[in-house]
Amino acid sequence: MICAGDLKIWVDAYIEGQQRQNPPNQNDPLWWAVNRFWEADPEDCWLAILATLSREPPAKVLGVLAAGPLEDLIECHGPRFIERIETESRRNPAFRDLLSGVWKSSTPEVWARVEDAIAK
Repeated sequence: MICAGDLKIWVDAYIEGQQRQNPPNQNDPLWWAVNRFWEADPEDCWLAILATLSREPPAKVLGVLAAGPLEDLIECHGPRFIERIETESRRNPAFRDLLSGVWKSSTPEVWARVEDAIAK
């Protein structure tokens, strides 16, 4: 599991890169923060998603966070995370809003539960 200091560095870099006019690409020094969502343990990705959201970043960053890391987490690990997603959506309106930016993904069962979590 990622330590708090490393999580902060990751989230800081991700937010900084995503709020630029041109988001980072593979030649950008902040690319690692984007790429880490693809390479990191899903548990660390979940923590990074929540930590990014808690910083209340600009809408541009939230849109990318929803359509990228959160959507990928649901697609690749939806059955493992759906209960946490539902719980977070019930207790955190900002997370529910973030969830509404995800496109249909994962299994039909998981996606039905995502839709229910958004609607509540």
